[in-house]
Amino acid sequence: MDAIRVPLDLDGFEVIDSEVVNGSVEVHVRSARRPACHHCGSFDVSGHQRNIRRIRDRAHGYPTVLLWHQRRFRCRDCRRTCRERHPQIAGRRSITNRFRRHLFERAVGEPFAWVAAAEKVSGYRVVEAFDAHASEELGRSPEWFPRVVNLDESAFRRMFRYHTVFSDPERGVVFELVEDRSQGAAELGFSLMSAGMRAAIETVVVDCFPPYRQAAERWVPWARIVLDKFHAMRMVDECAHRVRTRASRKRATNLPNNRSGHQFDRRVRRLRWAFSKRASTLSDDERSKLLAMFELYPEIGVAWLLKEEFASIYDARDRDEADRRLQVWKHHVTVSGIGEFLRTWQRTLGAWEEQILNYFDHRVTNAFAEGITNKIKVIKRCAYGFRNPVRYRSKVLLACGHRRKSGADHRSSR
Repeated sequence: MDAIRVPLDLDGFEVIDSEVVNGSVEVHVRSARRPACHHCGSFDVSGHQRNIRRIRDRAHGYPTVLLWHQRRFRCRDCRRTCRERHPQIAGRRSITNRFRRHLFERAVGEPFAWVAAAEKVSGYRVVEAFDAHASEELGRSPEWFPRVVNLDESAFRRMFRYHTVFSDPERGVVFELVEDRSQGAAELGFSLMSAGMRAAIETVVVDCFPPYRQAAERWVPWARIVLDKFHAMRMVDECAHRVRTRASRKRATNLPNNRSGHQFDRRVRRLRWAFSKRASTLSDDERSKLLAMFELYPEIGVAWLLKEEFASIYDARDRDEADRRLQVWKHHVTVSGIGEFLRTWQRTLGAWEEQILNYFDHRVTNAFAEGITNKIKVIKRCAYGFRNPVRYRSKVLLACGHRRKSGADHRSSR
């Protein structure tokens, strides 16, 4: 055992002695506070006995344990006995308040098991500290109002159990998480906001999920609703790929060199990545190979042109130009007669025409929400999943910037 000096920084305690024992710092302390009866508040007490209580504290290079020489008193007024107390040690807990707070701060950004192993405490101790401080943190009202809201879903577990995620891409924070993926869940998220918070919303960005749009139209009817640019483009890209697959499979069995009985033309499959690229990013070799494929399969060439034409809509300088390009694209889809594009427009994108054009009034996307979804997946994988949805919600909100301050933003005063 080696005697050492430890800067305790706990008001009301006097350090008697300190030493390193089995890799831990053991600090003998006693209270410097005036003894009093906590039943009646009287200071007329007499010493009754003393015991040593082990209290875990934050580390000072080593795991630190306070050996509190705790006194017991007998009150001469109420004739009752009591143990002395200290504001840094809540009740009968065997840890200090600051160590409990330290566990919470680490648990926000790390899995609970990692924190328990690093701090050499039980997993229960970490979970208890996290739950206690998380409820306090999340109970505070936000100090900012979002101008743009991203709506997206995140899977809590398999078998289609989702949460609806509300995020602010301008500040880079998640401010609400509601169980389920439905119109009711989205409406619940809007209802949990204050009236002032909802009044500040100018734009809501959603993917092609009608319940989210309907919830936004009901709770923030003054806000513009924007269909996420990348979801719209992905739908059209998937149409083009379905045409490519169908057309190549239809002719594959009739090709003279198809001796192995393949159900598709392997030359078309080799060019699937070149087919996915935008025209401006193609190399000369890729372009020449695609043109050769389009000569064999004209329908695939038409699908590729429709895909590129839809992407060029988002290159428009303003809403009017984008509207003109969209009308031309609709006409070309009708003239082409390709079923995949016709069905996608008539059943899905046609109902979102106004929301597609709203992008050109406020050019925002769901890119931040997609990034948050990936971060949530990392949180779940590191923790090997969550069973408690309340704790899961707290973890996601705190780890994804709920406590981030943005007082410099002038919009926070709106």
